[in-house]
Amino acid sequence: MDLKLARKDSNEKQKMISLEEIEKQVEEKGSATFYLDKDNSIKDIQKMRTQLEKNSKSVHWNELRFGLDKDSFLYELHIINY
Repeated sequence: MDLKLARKDSNEKQKMISLEEIEKQVEEKGSATFYLDKDNSIKDIQKMRTQLEKNSKSVHWNELRFGLDKDSFLYELHIINY
């Protein structure tokens, strides 16, 4: 399963990250924070969260709004290995 990462610049090409890459980063660092694009489906994020929780990870998921427009948001995914 792949999710789209949030862009740092509007001209930047869309990057994807897989569940395996996320787990690898969390294992190496102990915790990690990822900012996901608004185009990801909520169901996909929930599936990834469920899978990570099955693998003994604590997952905190928030919607971050950065403007007045209803489409000005992204998702924050904070994962802690325990």
